[in-house]
Amino acid sequence: MHFGWTDLQIFLHVCEAGSMTAAAARCHLTLAAVSARMRGLEESSGVLLLARGRRGVTPTAAGTVLASHARRVFEQVQRLERDLLHARRAPEQPLVVLANSAALARGWAPAVAELNDATILVRESASESTVRSIRSGAADVGIVSDAVDTHGLATHDLGPDPLVLVVPRDHGWGRRQGVRFSEALQLPWIAWGEQSALSTHLLLRAAAAGVQLAPRFTYPAAGGVLQLVARGLGVTVLPEAVVQQHAGLEEVRCVRLEDRWAQRRLLACHAGGAAPLRQQVTERIVRHWHRQAGALQTH
Repeated sequence: MHFGWTDLQIFLHVCEAGSMTAAAARCHLTLAAVSARMRGLEESSGVLLLARGRRGVTPTAAGTVLASHARRVFEQVQRLERDLLHARRAPEQPLVVLANSAALARGWAPAVAELNDATILVRESASESTVRSIRSGAADVGIVSDAVDTHGLATHDLGPDPLVLVVPRDHGWGRRQGVRFSEALQLPWIAWGEQSALSTHLLLRAAAAGVQLAPRFTYPAAGGVLQLVARGLGVTVLPEAVVQQHAGLEEVRCVRLEDRWAQRRLLACHAGGAAPLRQQVTERIVRHWHRQAGALQTH
């Protein structure tokens, strides 16, 4: 399976414009050229990526997944260019910490920022990408879900981090003991972050279930997502600990997701034989996490 840079760029233009004609104008190509490239992309991937209709085109479930990954690829290229620029100027190499959406919302940054004489760069990253980056040496420390293969890495258990369905307080499902993710996809959806690691993960899970996850509203902050749910505008899936950190919990209800992948734990990880600074950062993250877990249990 081969994806060309130009084809991916054109594909994103088609998805954003909702029209082959509009995408052709953006790319300064003919309509025939854009159509041919999209057919070639579908043939290469072996799956239908665009649903074509009288009023334009929309991405299929597979197309949505490809668009999400394509955006991340281009963002990574931009980061690569930026990092190379900074590398020419920076006196020392920063220690890179990668974490998924759930981990970034847990407030551990001050614990590592207080390290003296340390330059630290924190980025959001899906767990699979984080593990690959650590193995390749592109990152130093990661916070990942235990659903990914961390064989060969030094890992530290941070504790459970289950994903839950969040519904309005008086929603009928709020009284249920559990619900499957595929059931929740039938309801209006509110997404946490357009390109967040969690949103990408849920898109992939929905695609695996044969459903195209089309959020009614997307908001970049978890607190704002919870406010929208509380007003009855839709439902969402968030880490339970993230929900617990926000005020106004009486306005929403958390329902257990029965899917095995939702009953996850988080791990801090780094390459074996880590340098002292990597070990210090990891230890600080672990200590903060356990203190925070104790505080939540106390309340």
